[in-house]
Amino acid sequence: MKELINKFKKLDQTKRIVILFITISFVFIGGFSIYNGISGNYQNRNTAQVTQIKETKEKNTKKNKVEKQENKEDTNTQQEESTQQEESTNKEENTTQEDKTKKDDSSKQETKNEPSKSTNQSTASSTTKSTESTQESSNSHQSSNTTAENNNNVTSNTTQNQNDNKITVSVQVIGMGDTMMASTMNVDKNSNVLSVLKELALKNNQEVAGSDYYISGIGGLYEKQHGPMSGWMYSVNGVTPMKAAINYNLKDGDSVKWYYVNYN
Repeated sequence: MKELINKFKKLDQTKRIVILFITISFVFIGGFSIYNGISGNYQNRNTAQVTQIKETKEKNTKKNKVEKQENKEDTNTQQEESTQQEESTNKEENTTQEDKTKKDDSSKQETKNEPSKSTNQSTASSTTKSTESTQESSNSHQSSNTTAENNNNVTSNTTQNQNDNKITVSVQVIGMGDTMMASTMNVDKNSNVLSVLKELALKNNQEVAGSDYYISGIGGLYEKQHGPMSGWMYSVNGVTPMKAAINYNLKDGDSVKWYYVNYN
């Protein structure tokens, strides 16, 4: 010890201070540890750590239980959904099968009813054909009657129209004191004295000479044949008009006379 104390005294002040600090700290730590060992702080710390560990374990177990319950609930909900889907599919299958059975039954009934329908249709068609044939025959008779009536009406109308468009006139051609031609004719309306003369001459195969405004000969008897003052003239209803024969339009019932004059 004396040697240590002498060595310590021989050291520098800084070294002494460091050695003293170290020794004091060791003394303090040792005394503190001894105090804790005596007072039981170590045990409290250990127990506290143990309690903390237990609490964490309990918390973890609770969390695990909660998670397991949640997982169970999820699985249950999934199972319920799957069961509902299966039930819906089963219902749809049942409905489709029922529809198929109904369709099959209806098709069978239709096939059963088809022959009866065909027989009914055949009888109905035969009756309709017979009625149609009778109707056609009656219609043919009616159509023939109507056509005959229409033809009669058309002919009567045409004759009426022709009669309406015709007039009756009498024409006489007198030569040198003799009647050369004479006739009562149905001629068109608006016929004139010249056209009626030519029509009468054509019927009697006679010739009319001259122009539309002057007649020089009828039936081979010409002007100036019996002297320079001889020739043809005409009268209507006993009156000698002062116009050309082509310009005198006739009416129904007129009487025309052509006569040969000789003023020599």
